[in-house]
Amino acid sequence: MKILGAAKEEGLTVTIWQKDENEKRTYKTKIFGLKKNELILHVDKDSTNRLQYFKKDKPYYAHIKVLETLFKKDNFNYIGTSLESTLPNELQIYERRQTERFYYLYQDHKNLTIKSYKSKDPQTDMDFLEQSVLIDISTSGAGIVVPKKIKDKLQIGSQLYIINITDQKLPDPFEVNVIYSELYREEDGHELYKIGIKFTDQLDSISYKSIKSVIEKKSQKTQGLDPDRYCGLTREEQVHKINQIELKNPQLAVNVKNAVDYLDRLRYLTTQMKIELLTNLKHELLATALRLSSKELIYDLLIEVTENIRNDFLDKLAPEKPASAISKAQDEVMRYIRDKEGKGEFVLSPNSFETYV
Repeated sequence: MKILGAAKEEGLTVTIWQKDENEKRTYKTKIFGLKKNELILHVDKDSTNRLQYFKKDKPYYAHIKVLETLFKKDNFNYIGTSLESTLPNELQIYERRQTERFYYLYQDHKNLTIKSYKSKDPQTDMDFLEQSVLIDISTSGAGIVVPKKIKDKLQIGSQLYIINITDQKLPDPFEVNVIYSELYREEDGHELYKIGIKFTDQLDSISYKSIKSVIEKKSQKTQGLDPDRYCGLTREEQVHKINQIELKNPQLAVNVKNAVDYLDRLRYLTTQMKIELLTNLKHELLATALRLSSKELIYDLLIEVTENIRNDFLDKLAPEKPASAISKAQDEVMRYIRDKEGKGEFVLSPNSFETYV
């Protein structure tokens, strides 16, 4: 709504087309109507003479060049020079970042400590020292989440220093600038804000290695166990799959997403607990339950088992499964895990930090 609303407000051109074996004909349109469940495009006058070729029973593709955004609509009503439909289920937006970014879930509770003082000399007056939750990182910056009382101290353009990232204590604090601030979510009546920080200091080799070690470890997990086999989904793929389920069954999509989020906490199990999980649950059941889980979770669960067990599990993970079967398997696996948690035999805690060397 934010992106399409901006396109409507600015009167931006939306170029649409349909796939045709013989010729690609484009039509210039603008957004005329926009509501929660409605999108109306009006075709510009200079494109109406080609509308005779536009097919009512074929999907159309749309491109908003200024916003570098694409979307597709399979179903719509074509009335005169108007196209009426629901909102697109998803948008594709051009990635502007120059360096790859890696993400943490808020529930991971990964820490980044920020400090404000007049110079890097620890003997000078300190304004404040605050903890934040790290949710993404690259070699050029990071995203953190803080409550409102800390957000108010972090004005855009302000200069701060970082003294640790996750469990990595940096040998020398280095300088960062706050480049944006936006509402992240409201939790129990309290507002949480996402703060974007850019690394502006010239990092020395030790600090750079500390950051690189965090990123390299994260990168290895998010790429998965084996690039040549199905071994889980990326964040974008998870969103796409759940959106597809939502089109057919919104409640099922909610159930599947909530279960995916809960099962992701299996990453926090100790090695012995993971072995017990893989030993006591049928691999067919567990693989079905984890079919839409992240590459990172599958990596963490299987990286320490034997190659034979790993290959057997990936074989069972690979086949496509209907969403209803995935949800049923998720429920069964979650019942087992919650029973183990209740007995204190499983601890799904993000506080078991690893040390990156």
